[in-house]
Amino acid sequence: MRVIRFTPNTTALSVLGGLLICAVAVAADESSWTKPPARAQLQQDPVLTPKGKGLLFVPAMSSNEPSYQVFRNGRKIIDANTGRSLPLDPGTYDVLIGSGTITQFMRKTVPIVDGETTVMKPDWTALVIDVLDRTRTSINESYELLEANTGETYGIGFGIEEERGERVRTWLLKPGVYHVVKVGESFTAIRKFSVQLLPGTLSQRNLVFDSDAGEFIGFYPRPSLLSGTALVASNVSSQTEVSGAVQVNTSHQTAGDDRTSLSLTVQIFNRTRYSKNRDFASIRVIFEEGATTQEGEDLVKGADRAEVRATYIRRLSRRIGPYLRGVINTTLFPEDARFTNDGTDLVRVQRSGQIDTLRGIREFTVAPSLSPMTLRQGIGINSQVYRSFQLNMDLRLGFGARQDLVTDTFQLGQHEQMQRATELKSTSSTGVEALFILDARLTRFVNLDSEFDLLMTSRKRGDWFFSWENRLRIALTSGVNLDLVADFERDQTLNDVQGREQLLLRFSRFY
Repeated sequence: MRVIRFTPNTTALSVLGGLLICAVAVAADESSWTKPPARAQLQQDPVLTPKGKGLLFVPAMSSNEPSYQVFRNGRKIIDANTGRSLPLDPGTYDVLIGSGTITQFMRKTVPIVDGETTVMKPDWTALVIDVLDRTRTSINESYELLEANTGETYGIGFGIEEERGERVRTWLLKPGVYHVVKVGESFTAIRKFSVQLLPGTLSQRNLVFDSDAGEFIGFYPRPSLLSGTALVASNVSSQTEVSGAVQVNTSHQTAGDDRTSLSLTVQIFNRTRYSKNRDFASIRVIFEEGATTQEGEDLVKGADRAEVRATYIRRLSRRIGPYLRGVINTTLFPEDARFTNDGTDLVRVQRSGQIDTLRGIREFTVAPSLSPMTLRQGIGINSQVYRSFQLNMDLRLGFGARQDLVTDTFQLGQHEQMQRATELKSTSSTGVEALFILDARLTRFVNLDSEFDLLMTSRKRGDWFFSWENRLRIALTSGVNLDLVADFERDQTLNDVQGREQLLLRFSRFY
């Protein structure tokens, strides 16, 4: 394969017994790219040259660049992606590449020769902007990109939700100076951030948003790690949040009266993510422990939750790709039921069928540590249904399995004016799963997150099991939020809908 290196600002060319290109060389800083150098990309490219055609190769500087357009004789031929060879008939073509409107794209004229590869040496520039909050978490906040000299807008950029496998968009632009401002502001705005973009160079920046002030407060180069002779962005990020909450809790029990209590809760939350090219993985760990007091009773165990969620997504395109996920949910401490000081009689029904009566007991262990333990697994297709600044929706469809493992665990109820404890059995089920994830920005300081997880084990709706988690978060100050939580669940163990509502004043610190 013969390779023709083509520089887009060629001023003269002639074809006579071959191709002669007179070009002005443009020095590309390939060490700034997150993709391999152009020569390495071309060597790894699997596309072969078809008979009677030539190849056009436009190297990629990053992983999520917009496609370019190819025209011939004023007619659009195809949209193509950078970093992969494009077979074309011999002739002269116009290539439009860039971000913004089509009138803002850069136009390059390239020759295609039978049996040869024409490589475009990029004289454009690339820009990647991650939008973060004060805790260094990627957020779906918008900004506007303006050309500094003319004030011309190149469009609106968005932050991302990395846990859903999203990737930040790359801007492809003409070299020069650009301003980053709030949406709707002009290049004369007092608060703006500027960046100078050089030919053939990838520039990566973090844009920091203060949700309390509603302003961008920082703009700086993305931290990078030294790898060989090139600087590459770190693909792994991890964040830990330690928070405390004052909680008013109302529990709707399957059997027994509703209970209202006051609780003090401490939560440790860690999220670790890996994102590179087409691969995305996320592990989320939550430990939530608390103590509860009710009128006339001693302090007892309140919130008790230990959960690990792992998700892997293989990106086939920007919006769709297969996923693999697993969830472990359990409690760390035993759950005890307390009765009146005089004690009570309790009928205990064991799984073996044996029935006995416990007389005058004041306390009964409903569940030991690590019971019940719920395991969920799923594999299928992840789809980004809708993306905007105000609303994001994701849908996952696939095959799912669930196991509810219990050991010496009982369900309390009333039977003939006596307390009755029925031992539960471990269950397992498989079927079609659907997972719907939504987050909505209702106002600047109010966010709604919702996740609905459904497992359909048969055609009968009575055999369907689900969990529905909802959280409305109101930002009061930096590090202080008011959270309204409503969770609902129907599982195979209890075969009924359980509800939990919480009102939390949460104080947080991030590491």
